[in-house]
Amino acid sequence: MVELDDQSVITQLDSSGLRDRLRDLPEQCTLAWSEAKGSRFPVEWRGCTEVVIAGMGGSAIAGDLVADLAGPDCKTPIRVVRDFTIPGLSAGRCPGAGPLVIVCSYSGETEETVSMFHRAQSAQLPMAAIVGGGTLEQKAKDAGIPVMKVNAPGEPRSAVGYNMMLLAALLNQIGVISISDDDVAQAVTAAAEVVASVDVDIPGNVNHAKSLAAELFGGLTLVYGGGAFSGMALRWKSQLNENGKSWAYAEKLPELFHNSVESFPGGPEIRGRTTALMLKPAQAGPELDLRYTVLAEMLDQSGITHHTLVGAGGGLLQQSLPMIVLGDYISYYMGLLNGINPSETPIINASKARMAQ
Repeated sequence: MVELDDQSVITQLDSSGLRDRLRDLPEQCTLAWSEAKGSRFPVEWRGCTEVVIAGMGGSAIAGDLVADLAGPDCKTPIRVVRDFTIPGLSAGRCPGAGPLVIVCSYSGETEETVSMFHRAQSAQLPMAAIVGGGTLEQKAKDAGIPVMKVNAPGEPRSAVGYNMMLLAALLNQIGVISISDDDVAQAVTAAAEVVASVDVDIPGNVNHAKSLAAELFGGLTLVYGGGAFSGMALRWKSQLNENGKSWAYAEKLPELFHNSVESFPGGPEIRGRTTALMLKPAQAGPELDLRYTVLAEMLDQSGITHHTLVGAGGGLLQQSLPMIVLGDYISYYMGLLNGINPSETPIINASKARMAQ
């Protein structure tokens, strides 16, 4: 097994420098928020009845994370769509009185997202584009659609902070969510503190990300999240898949109590190789808090190893950014433990090439 404290091995496997992109996430968030403050959107968008975030993969996950930031008291529904079409699209009777569609694509070439862009355009709905370039950027500009540029290097999943903060700034400006400069500063500081504690030069015996990655290595990981960490569970799962090259699945509380828990006692050979990670917001609320407690009890009764990772104190953004950092580093170390460059995605690329044929 790869020695995670051996810097030469890390440098050899991580030839693209993904470790640097993980380290820069707090700064990425600051830059994105600062740049987004210069954007202006039609005042009519304040009357939108729904926000639809259309995207795939690493670009879409920002939508889930921002929807979590909106919280349960948000008066405007936020829906993330990963498909070729957007169900239920209908134009409002007056400008801004219908859905607002935000297409997100780091490459600007994602087939599904381009298709959703065309569907929303055909419905003559108000739209914005959050892109890194490509076909979508040009199409949006040609149509006079506001464009926010993701100016972050690397893979789409490594630009999640930038994408997330651009999206949050847009929704903040039109009154769908409320985030202040102080909120961002505190969240970035909290995220930077986590980076400092789990970065590659921090030894494994005091590095929570390294030790947890070593425990998860070679097994199945179940990521559970509820409330403000519903989208976070999906982020961790996808990072464990892409960076970690490992089997992982995500489920939401309270839904899993209506299906998944029934499987816990079965398959001793599977249970012995499974670890459950429960991502819990700091202020879960009494109903959700009870379900986290009961879930831990049921995992114990079934002999399934589990860990509860609680968000830092403070607002939702201050909890979200540090948890993103921790999950990213764990997935990175798992990729290294597998002896594979964590940034490369040859199977995803092969599947796309096959479909293009």
